[in-house]
Amino acid sequence: MKKSLKTILTVILLVGFVVVGFAQKPEHAGKKEKTEKKIKKEKKNVEEVVEDSKQKKNKVEKKIKKDKKEKIEEVDEKSNAYGKDKYGLEGKAYGQERARQAKLQKEEKTKQLENTVKKGESKANDAKERVKVVKEKLKAKKKQGKITDEDYGEKIEKLEAIEKEADILEKKVEKGKRLKKSKAN
Repeated sequence: MKKSLKTILTVILLVGFVVVGFAQKPEHAGKKEKTEKKIKKEKKNVEEVVEDSKQKKNKVEKKIKKDKKEKIEEVDEKSNAYGKDKYGLEGKAYGQERARQAKLQKEEKTKQLENTVKKGESKANDAKERVKVVKEKLKAKKKQGKITDEDYGEKIEKLEAIEKEADILEKKVEKGKRLKKSKAN
């Protein structure tokens, strides 16, 4: 039994050495190092990319914060913010001053509306008169035979488009007049 045990152990040891010998072939020996180097390079590349993206993110965040501050300041400058600057007044005196300013603003806007309505009304009337005169001249030229039917048709279409624009302007003027009346009441 000792002999058979010795032979079995010997065979097992031989098989173990053979397996170890195959595991350490020279063609496979350097692959582990190469893969480790590749992994290290890729890791460095990834770390660089991550670092770059962090820097870009920080730049963008700083820019956003700066833009946000600028917009807040811009809004603060444009907003009414009644009550921030009280002109050294307090209580009832400030309220009366504020009411006086509001009345002045309302009067200014009313005057602007009146001027806009007058200008719009005169523009619409002038446009309609010009179109009327030009149409009469075109009819006269057509009767005399100075222009062709095609030219006449094209010019009449253009004049009708101008008339439509004048009508739209008149409607806007009427709306402005109604608005002016409602503000006056």
